[in-house]
Amino acid sequence: MTGATRAFAKSDHKRVARCVGYALTLGNEAAWHGLTTVLISRLSDQERAALAFAALMSLSDEHASAVAEVAA
Repeated sequence: MTGATRAFAKSDHKRVARCVGYALTLGNEAAWHGLTTVLISRLSDQERAALAFAALMSLSDEHASAVAEVAA
């Protein structure tokens, strides 16, 4: 995180970024479910939708469809 990001990023965004790192590091089901709770409490619907869009766009069409189907 750059100095400007650290200085101007919203507190909730910093917390979410840290929790994403924890979930990636732990990589287990409990960590990802815990991240869901953090995302709901710290991000708006619009922010969560944008994050989901970016993640789905990074996947192949096949994987994106499978993830979206399971999440719905």
